[in-house]
Amino acid sequence: MKWRNVRLIFSRELRDQLRDRRTLFTVAVMPMLLYPLMGMALLQVGQFMRQYPTQVWLINTRHLPDQPALIADQQLNPKFVKPGEKELLEISYSESGDREFQDIVAEYQKLILLENGAPLADQLIQQAMAKRGVDIAVYFPTPIRIPTLTDSATAAASISPPSEIASAYLFLNSARDQSRIGAERFNGVLLRWQTAFVAEVMLANDLPGDLVNGISVELADIGDKSGKRAAMWSKVLPFIIVVWALTGAFYPAIDLCAGEKERGTFETLLSSPAARSEIAIGKLLTVMSFSSVTSLLNLISMGFTGLFVVAKMGNNVGLPGIPVGFPPVGSLIWLLLALIPISALFSAVALAAAAFARSSKEGQYYLVPLMMISMPLMIVPMLPASQLNLGTSLIPISGLMLLLRGLIEGQFADCARYVGPVCIVTFACCWFSVKWVIHQFNSETVLFRASEQFSVVGWMKSLVRERHELPSLGSALICGLVILVCKFFMGFVARTPSSFADFAFQTVIILVATIGIPAVLMALVLTRNPSKSLRLNSCTIPMASAAILLAIFLNPLFTWITAGVMHVYPPAGNLLALEKAVSSIMDSSPGLWALLLVFAVAPAVVEEIGFRGFILSGLQSLRSKWQAILIASLMFGVAHSVIQQSIITFVVGIVLGIIAIQTRSIIPCMLFHGVHNSLAVLLSGAKAQVIEPSPLLRHILVTENGVNYQYDLTAGLLMTALGVALLVWFCRLPANGVPLESSAKNPELKLRPVVN
Repeated sequence: MKWRNVRLIFSRELRDQLRDRRTLFTVAVMPMLLYPLMGMALLQVGQFMRQYPTQVWLINTRHLPDQPALIADQQLNPKFVKPGEKELLEISYSESGDREFQDIVAEYQKLILLENGAPLADQLIQQAMAKRGVDIAVYFPTPIRIPTLTDSATAAASISPPSEIASAYLFLNSARDQSRIGAERFNGVLLRWQTAFVAEVMLANDLPGDLVNGISVELADIGDKSGKRAAMWSKVLPFIIVVWALTGAFYPAIDLCAGEKERGTFETLLSSPAARSEIAIGKLLTVMSFSSVTSLLNLISMGFTGLFVVAKMGNNVGLPGIPVGFPPVGSLIWLLLALIPISALFSAVALAAAAFARSSKEGQYYLVPLMMISMPLMIVPMLPASQLNLGTSLIPISGLMLLLRGLIEGQFADCARYVGPVCIVTFACCWFSVKWVIHQFNSETVLFRASEQFSVVGWMKSLVRERHELPSLGSALICGLVILVCKFFMGFVARTPSSFADFAFQTVIILVATIGIPAVLMALVLTRNPSKSLRLNSCTIPMASAAILLAIFLNPLFTWITAGVMHVYPPAGNLLALEKAVSSIMDSSPGLWALLLVFAVAPAVVEEIGFRGFILSGLQSLRSKWQAILIASLMFGVAHSVIQQSIITFVVGIVLGIIAIQTRSIIPCMLFHGVHNSLAVLLSGAKAQVIEPSPLLRHILVTENGVNYQYDLTAGLLMTALGVALLVWFCRLPANGVPLESSAKNPELKLRPVVN
């Protein structure tokens, strides 16, 4: 072996890889950007997973002792509840309990000693708990007596073990995550109460505490084996079909597009009498077939593995009670129905990515980003805290997986309420994905992108020598990614402010450092006309006035949208704590002027420079101005860490994008943004002594408690109608093209004019 030849080949291959920008992006850039973005996505999606309170039913509470009291003022005694548990335990109790439940428990006590348990009693208890609408039930069959000194002395003289004061049954259904988690929560409360009870008994009798064990709490699992097995498979099977639907679609899609480009057969197919859309649909159906078969085969293999191998392993290690077996037959029907839209969605996305790739090698690079984007949506439905509700049903992929989970577990009544939203979102995603595939096949610049050599030195030189007046599409996307990553890390570095001055300084610094500086630096380095790149153009007084009026007229609509978002996605405990902290800081502000500067003026100036300035200017190289507006608004929404705020700012960003595109200036956007935020601050602190003296404000704003003012319905609808009319006027303004470069310097402009 000649090491000289090995070295030459190694250096040659290394140079070839370094010339490929896809390789450099995958190796160097992707780890720095993708994983912070994935962490941001997990934090955003994780905010949907609220900790739902456990419904607890206490039966025969008349048997409980007065001291120490487990229930005080119709609530759990705060002495036995840890911080944060009070909101997670909702108590309902009956002092004597109903006779039917007592008979059921008596039957349970008789049959629980049998080898097969008490399945009939289990079902009756489940029905009683379902009728009551509770997750767990705690039953005290006999009065809990306080031992006397004589009893304790007798126990001390006896050689028998310490006696139990009383027993209690905690009924749970381990097939339901809510019941299992609720049992863990409430069992801790019972243990703390039991410890206090024993301590008080021993203190009163002046005896050692080891003579009495206290109250014996027996956990009674009333879930049947089939329900437990369904609960286990309901988390695994949806994940299996989704993961393999994506994996099974990706590699056939690469071969059908990028592979045919390499083999030279793609041009022959495109020159056939078939339309481009027909070719796209034909390839899509082929990829769907492979995706569905791959997912189905993995599903069958998983089922037989669970039936034979895992069950065998459980018996060998002495765990025969593991609820593993073949998945419920009914679950296969739901999985097969869901497999159609899932395979269609992932096949369309994979085919569109493969059509964009120049080669099979480049196409394989796109698998990791697709997996990273989809993985948070796949993992979140497997968490115990995740539940199917209106908010989660509107999340792509996650909503469908949660619906499948509920159907497999047999929760048909709960699932029936959210079938509509899940189907609408899923089929909308499929429709847009198919449209994207057809668009890719109709675009010559996508299908026949020329291969290119890339070098880092050449790219750095081109940044300086070949700067255009406005940023490119790639520059705009990179700027958006840099802003999101900086916001992500800055959120961990920021410390809790101790005063309003500290809060104001920190807010302004974060805005400037994460949004303003990246946008301004990239405009200075990557463009020849930074002021034009940032849309720092002048605007007329009518345009500025119209932007201010638009913010005022649309404020009722945005207020109602905010209320709707908060209803669909109720704020969790951390968000409520954040709102409380911000409210206390606002109360300590030196005046209204300071609040407006921090919450209205600073975000309006800095965020508009970044999102409607540099980013939207670069995105205008797309064929459609609406695509540019939507992408810029999406980045604007994701930049806000709270998911409720992200949704609202996305909607506001669309209006701001329309104003920026039509006026070619961010000054009206700053005015709109500032007025919008100012109205939010003013409404949050509106007081009766300010509203009542004004007849106009008294007709527009109404309140029930004299503090929380809302828009009157009639006045709000009238203002919204005026705002929509004004927004339509903005959309119909003359859209004159923005001259980016002369045609000689930028010949692409002859073929594709910029839509402004």
